[in-house]
This record gives sequence, C-alpha cells and structure tokens, in this order.
Amino acid sequence: MSFRNLDDFVERVTAKLDPPAGQARLTEMGDMDFLSPEEVAIIRPAAVLFGVIPRREGPTALLTLRPTTMADHAGQVALPGGKVDPIDLDEVAAALREAHEEVGARPDDVDVLGKGSPYITGTRYRITPVVGLLPHDFQPVPEPGEVAAVFETPLELLMNPQSYITGQAFYKGAHREYYEMPYNGYRIWGVTAGIIRRLYQTLYESD
Repeated sequence: MSFRNLDDFVERVTAKLDPPAGQARLTEMGDMDFLSPEEVAIIRPAAVLFGVIPRREGPTALLTLRPTTMADHAGQVALPGGKVDPIDLDEVAAALREAHEEVGARPDDVDVLGKGSPYITGTRYRITPVVGLLPHDFQPVPEPGEVAAVFETPLELLMNPQSYITGQAFYKGAHREYYEMPYNGYRIWGVTAGIIRRLYQTLYESD
C-alpha cells in the first residue's frame, strides 16, 4: 500500500507513530551493527523535522541540501534538524528549533503530529523524526551557513516503495546496502532516505 491523500496520511501518522509527547513505543532501527559497545554507550540524541506542506498541487515534504563546506555530510540531502541541546525540552523541541534556524519555520506554525522510529547512525546519533504540518503558503528562508538549498518533494513520491532503489557501499570494514531516491537533480540517500523509508513502512506496511 502507498500514499492515497493527505487526510489519510495524517490519520495514519496520528494512529501509528509515537505521540509528540509521552512514552515512545516504536522500535529503533538503523546502523547499530556498525557501532561498538563503547560507541553505543555514548550515542547522542538528535531530531529532524519531516515537514509536510499542503500545497494546492499536492502535499510536499521539505528537504535541504547541506553546504559543501560543512564538516559532516557535506553536500548531502537532509531533513532540517540536528542534535538535542540542553536548552531543548525534548526531541520535538530540538526539531522545531533547528527547523526554525535552518529554514525559517516558526515553531508555532508547525502542527506536530507524531514521532517516527529513532534511527541510529554510524556516527553515534539517535535521530528521531518529527512529523509536522507546515502552513500551505510556507516560504522557506534558508540559513546560508547551514543550508545550501531548500527543495520540496511530492509526499506521494516519498510514500511509494517503488520510488526507491538499493545502493551498495563498503563502510567500516563491512558491506552494506542503503536506500536511494533521485529526484529533480537531487540524490536522497543514506540516513535521510532510511528515515523516510522507515516512515513509509510504519505507516503503510503495518495494515
């Protein structure tokens, strides 16, 4: 099963994802097998915003391109977000703060719907995806130091398993596979594609 319409998507998010506040129940996933026990012990919490915009031509999700000058994941497609700081109440607060800093999304304008499965990365982050609705007329204001470009991808495309291809790489001495989806000249892959693919699986494959 795949995307039907925005109303159905919102119903699935509120029914199948973790609530914005309270006890998490979804299982972690990601790259735990690439981490040593010592590394697992120092995993740091992070969060990203999967921001959905109800555009007139169809709902889209907001993605960014990281500058090539950044120390980590330079030039890669990402969801707005970052590590949870001491000032943040929780992962939702961190995702909203980072989205405000990176693309100008005001926290009060985001209708937070739920949280997806945390994704453990090989760089020792536990990334919690926060799904929220942005205003239909939202216009991003990218922060040049953190964002080289902002683009929107149709939600129908992201919530369709046929949109993804499987790539292969050799990482930390082992063979691994990862999801990848080219769109409009951008390469959505790695952790970002893995997070989005897991959202699809949670919402549409558990019927």
